[in-house]
Amino acid sequence: MTSLDVERWDEDYEPAAGLHITYKTGVFTTAVEADQWLQQPGYTVHLREGAVVLAKVELLGSAWDARATADEISLDTSPDHAWLPTLRTLSRALRTDHHANAFDRDLGQLLSWRYGTEDPDGQYTSYDEHDRFEQDAARSAKARLTRHVPAGLQAELPLTKATETHIGHLRARATELRATAVREMPNPATTPRPQQWIADYTPLEARQIKALDPLNPLRPWLADLPHRLLRCWKDLPPQEKEAIGTGRRDALVRWAQEWDLPKTAASRASGLARTTIDRILKP
Repeated sequence: MTSLDVERWDEDYEPAAGLHITYKTGVFTTAVEADQWLQQPGYTVHLREGAVVLAKVELLGSAWDARATADEISLDTSPDHAWLPTLRTLSRALRTDHHANAFDRDLGQLLSWRYGTEDPDGQYTSYDEHDRFEQDAARSAKARLTRHVPAGLQAELPLTKATETHIGHLRARATELRATAVREMPNPATTPRPQQWIADYTPLEARQIKALDPLNPLRPWLADLPHRLLRCWKDLPPQEKEAIGTGRRDALVRWAQEWDLPKTAASRASGLARTTIDRILKP
């Protein structure tokens, strides 16, 4: 197995071509009580393909630990790693959802200007600073949408309708990518599993998954991959679930339990009842 190159992620970092590992150190801040916070040194290790982040690891520790973990992961990951296609597909699904969310925010900003009844590029005179700020924000949102919504849609529909249609296409594409991840993933029961990789979350998603275990907010991250794949399983059409069978689903549940994902989180993610999860986990 060929190990991947490891680079420190700092201000001088430039994305290398192909698969590689990067790491950076930082400080993790965790809420202890309503007005108390705990700060601990930690680090993040990214699996990258060019400039694209496929997955990451986030752990507590020193700069020495960061480099050691990055080196260890590089030895366990290769261009022909069995789970890389799944990580690629999940990464594409996440990026597609993020793009849809960005279009959604810009559309909301545009429609909030004068309740969507006026073009923010039109003449509007106001001495109210808030009005001017809102108009500028709507103008910027309109410029981004005009630039990035497919020209073919804009030729057929008004900008707002074209944006809504494009968002729908992106959401459908993300759903299909998640289904593909489950359909084509290796069998977790028989294939060595990537125990540490997690998806590249947005800050909001990061807070949500860390909140699954208030006593050790980093621990649930280790169960991220089975957790996310269980969420993908939940969204599959019934006929696809039947075609795949329950073996992979059950293997994902056991994998998530091994890495201490709370049963309530596994139930919400998969749509399975707690009694079903208990039956799956029964020795």
